[in-house]
Amino acid sequence: MESVIIDREILPEPIFSYVHSEKIRIFEENGNVVLSPVVEKYAILEKSFGMFSDGKLSSENFIKAKKNEKELEG
Repeated sequence: MESVIIDREILPEPIFSYVHSEKIRIFEENGNVVLSPVVEKYAILEKSFGMFSDGKLSSENFIKAKKNEKELEG
């Protein structure tokens, strides 16, 4: 059987609460129906700011800090 991708919101509430991705892949494997989250390849990048996802330090500021450390070392 081929897999099918559905939106999370069409699932009944008891199942909906277990799934945290927006899309779900449904397929059959060894007689069992499997629900598998679909993770978009670059979804983590959309949430990130600079190097750190909490947004406290941008990659530009990190590079500047490392450059300053090198200059102080000699």
